[in-house]
Amino acid sequence: MQRHGNIQARVLYFAALAAVMNLFSLITIEKNATASTSTSNSWATKPSWAAQTPDENTSARSRRQSTASRDRDRESQSLLSPFSPGSNNLSLDVGQIFLFGDLGSTYGDSIGMQLHYTYGVSEMFSFDSSFGYSSHAEGKYSLSTLVSGVRMNLSWFDKVIPYINFGLGFYRPSYDLSPTQSLSPLVFGLHAGPGVNLELTKQMFFGASLTFHDLFGATKRLQDGATFEINGTYTAFLLSVGVTF
Repeated sequence: MQRHGNIQARVLYFAALAAVMNLFSLITIEKNATASTSTSNSWATKPSWAAQTPDENTSARSRRQSTASRDRDRESQSLLSPFSPGSNNLSLDVGQIFLFGDLGSTYGDSIGMQLHYTYGVSEMFSFDSSFGYSSHAEGKYSLSTLVSGVRMNLSWFDKVIPYINFGLGFYRPSYDLSPTQSLSPLVFGLHAGPGVNLELTKQMFFGASLTFHDLFGATKRLQDGATFEINGTYTAFLLSVGVTF
């Protein structure tokens, strides 16, 4: 009972933390959108000293808007860098998957990989999602993941960006129990962990992360009537290389 209580408390803590971070991200998005609208309107405002005919006024306003749009595009491109606000960051992560508990003793560790996408919402917060896969013990156990959450940048030190991420997602462990029987349930879980990125150029970055994953427990009944417990924890240590656009 104590173990289950600790697990429930841990789940509630991470869920509440993720909800708060998502709320802050939404507030930041709304503020950025308001600021962008305000800037766009200021460019379209007619100067009080302008004394032009309607056709001239329309033509001049169009030229000013076109010039302002090009200036904003150039400024946006010059300010774009890995994990900056408004940036799209796509990376391929490869590394070691460390299974814990019964999973580790039964199937052992293995190499895993994931496709990772991050959208920069603000200087501090980003939306983070990934799709990963690993295979263990010559295919007797494999794990597919689809998770998302919040990334929080801790600081910007020169070209180094330390961060933490946390969130929830779907996990699909596959068990090869016998030549004629396999099990592939879909369960929910949470993840959290630190990482660091290094900006190589304005469009490329390198990184490393250490993420803890906890699968929520479930019980499945096999064909012979026996029950099978679905649970487990593992840690992923991954190196990544990616591009920003």
